[in-house]
Amino acid sequence: ELLGENEPLDIHVTEYQLHTGPRPRITIERARASREWLNAALQQFVIGRTFPIPAKAEPLIRFLG
Repeated sequence: ELLGENEPLDIHVTEYQLHTGPRPRITIERARASREWLNAALQQFVIGRTFPIPAKAEPLIRFLG
């Protein structure tokens, strides 16, 4: 929980792309959140950007793909 928030925050990733290979990555294409300020942050810092997938999470790629 965040300070000042009375209820949990929800984030839903509705579209993404997995990039496999020697350096697996994920690109978040669409996502929404339960708060407008968080939706703005998702638009600015997350949606359309590609992030590396940690080595510990690589086995999950087969499940998500």
